[in-house]
Amino acid sequence: MTNRKALLSKVNFPVKPDTVTTVLLEQNINPEEEYTPQNEESRKGIDLALAALIFVVALSPESVKELDFQLTQRSIDGLLKLRRAILKKWGMPDEMEEDDTPIITSVSDLW
Repeated sequence: MTNRKALLSKVNFPVKPDTVTTVLLEQNINPEEEYTPQNEESRKGIDLALAALIFVVALSPESVKELDFQLTQRSIDGLLKLRRAILKKWGMPDEMEEDDTPIITSVSDLW
């Protein structure tokens, strides 16, 4: 099985072939090389490519209609949680994580 097929086997939604190639190349993975799951670096590369692919899908509309134009956005919360879990598994930082979010530290802050 090639790296491209390994990545596609982990995805349950349609993606453009060029998008798959791009995320694999960004991880320095040859899409046409043999996938070796026993190699940790190979698994890590495919997982990080999957995280990148999830980000691309999260930014894409779910559907677009042309007559009377309608654009439907996906619910991206679940996708971003999955992406965050993949990145955390490999000890990679999530650049989407908000560090400056206000946090209530005392009940008196509620009023």
